[in-house]
Amino acid sequence: MSHTIEQVRNLALTGHNGAGKTALAEALIFNTGQLTRLGRVEDGTTVSDYDTEEVERKMSVKTALLTGEWNKFHFDLMDTPGYADFIPETLSALRVADGSVVVIDAAAGIDVGTERVWRYARDFNLPRMIFVNKMDRADSDGPDILTQIQERFGREAVALQHPLNPGEGFHQVVDLIDMKLITYVDGKAEESEIPADLQDEVSTLHEHLVEAVAETDEELMETYFGDGGLGVEALKEGLRKAVLAGQFFPVLFGDAYNNVAADRLLRAVADYFPSPA
Repeated sequence: MSHTIEQVRNLALTGHNGAGKTALAEALIFNTGQLTRLGRVEDGTTVSDYDTEEVERKMSVKTALLTGEWNKFHFDLMDTPGYADFIPETLSALRVADGSVVVIDAAAGIDVGTERVWRYARDFNLPRMIFVNKMDRADSDGPDILTQIQERFGREAVALQHPLNPGEGFHQVVDLIDMKLITYVDGKAEESEIPADLQDEVSTLHEHLVEAVAETDEELMETYFGDGGLGVEALKEGLRKAVLAGQFFPVLFGDAYNNVAADRLLRAVADYFPSPA
């Protein structure tokens, strides 16, 4: 597929060792249609962990570059090691990336490696996004990990999604921008209306997101107070500007192993991360 420079997204997946970066890279590339099946780290069948040492250790020791096309966008995706001994590989990726997706294990929370790569991305002045992975773990908790993220990285970290049924069988998120329920069946997304019993909770979360975006821009704030809110397009445009300016860090939730919500991360990167231009 031909594409313009404005349709290119160069991103680095970073995070603590074991957060699931390679599994996420595999799911992302699978969603672009480059793969016909999901490889597994434990089986040594992932695209990015191809080195003999990586297959034996079941961990990344070097940065791997993967590419794919999705929804008219071209993605150059760098899967970086999380282990401290191989941090120069991560630094090399961040030097050439246009944005950093920090992957966090929903059960383990924010580890020292998470804080390290966050600091490096900040030093490189890169837009940042957070993907909370392994929401299928029995001890995962969406609101709890979001609170932890905001305590460590500031109130600029705001959820774009609300994860439902965390733990075994996790397969649903609510999109807080488009206000849709996204259900995953065998890794495929199905959109539907938000159930009535969730409307109040989700509306409150949506309002919090709108307020956070409006606070980043005076014109948006005037529109917010004048109209009593922001339309979807105004919200997305304001969110993009805030992400590029380092004023806002979107938080998304998913389960890379079972390909739950990996496609939403591709969409968020396309919508809110910069092109090389």
